[in-house]
Amino acid sequence: MDKYHKILYNLLSNALKFTNNYGTVDLYIGTKEDDGVNKLIVEVSDDGVGIPVESQEKIFSRFYQVKSSKKNNTGSGIGLSLVVSLVEIHRGELKLKSAPSKGSVFTLELPISKSSYKKSEVFDIEYKEPEMAYTAIDNIKKSNQSTELKQNILVIEDNAELRFFISDYLSDYYKVYQAENGDEGLNLCRKIKPALCVVDAMMPVMGGFQFVEALKSDENISHTALIMLTALSENENKIKGYNLGVDEYMVKPFDPSLLKTRIDNIIKTRIELKQKFSGEIETDVTTLTHSQLDIDFISKITDLIEKNISDTELTANFMCAELGMSSSKLYRKIKQLTDLSPNEFIRTVRLKKAAQLLKLKTFNVSEVADQVGFNDPLYFSRCFKKQFGYSPSRLIK
Repeated sequence: MDKYHKILYNLLSNALKFTNNYGTVDLYIGTKEDDGVNKLIVEVSDDGVGIPVESQEKIFSRFYQVKSSKKNNTGSGIGLSLVVSLVEIHRGELKLKSAPSKGSVFTLELPISKSSYKKSEVFDIEYKEPEMAYTAIDNIKKSNQSTELKQNILVIEDNAELRFFISDYLSDYYKVYQAENGDEGLNLCRKIKPALCVVDAMMPVMGGFQFVEALKSDENISHTALIMLTALSENENKIKGYNLGVDEYMVKPFDPSLLKTRIDNIIKTRIELKQKFSGEIETDVTTLTHSQLDIDFISKITDLIEKNISDTELTANFMCAELGMSSSKLYRKIKQLTDLSPNEFIRTVRLKKAAQLLKLKTFNVSEVADQVGFNDPLYFSRCFKKQFGYSPSRLIK
């Protein structure tokens, strides 16, 4: 296990080194079967400065250093070389995809089947629960609970006094970030991925409407909720904003408690829609989209699932390969829109399709289970009941 820790530590350290403040580092861990061999998949991705093409082949060499984005710091050049040597010991493979200004993705594949190793290399280790005071952990969780539940909110307002006032008021309820114009706000939004932006309509450099257009055109943040502040009460401006994707308008001057209530309601409504999609047969996934980009994305992955719905091997890894998308990016986008992991989303689409087929009263439960990719009818029935609250046989009575 120590070697696994070293591999993961060095991959994460490297990603952090090349990622600026407010940047994102994602870790994805999963498994897949390749030619009968079970493999552990570890993917570490970042949205940092990326690694120059000329350095990508050399970066795994001992003592080779690439300048990072943080004050031109360089590492010792040992970390990735150590990772490669440890990966090779475990018969694994480490791959790199990187582009300047777009970040890097390190993908590690390690065989985890006993057949991949010699008998002398395989040891049976008894797992023991860590000895710890659970009451102490519970206390820590309780003390941190309010902090953990805080959503990221971004306030974009050129009037410094108003910006500070709004941010100060909301800081008791949310983790609040600030920007003084749309351009600065857009860059910060890409880094912190806020749940909601409060944005002024009229600002220098980039105004509120331009900001909304740019945000809704970026697939990584197009789902972000928006409240627009304006000194103008004309319907023409409101219609323009709503057409662009604004969720709410607040006309200045306004009561900050009303702003807070509207933020609460938007976030609550989105959470309820996600729960409704998962728990109700008829709720369509497009109710969770908030831009044309979201609609295109969710339609593409739903179509892919439905075309392969009877395939028991349909997994997140299959979708990544078909879409040409990294595991972490697919996970992040599906999670943001649906609050489900990719594999949970696949299962939900399967079960919703199963419910539609059962309502036709043409097939029995076993036949429907097979049609939607479940090779075990009993497991299918358990999943169905857990998803919708009743057994699948109820729909064919």
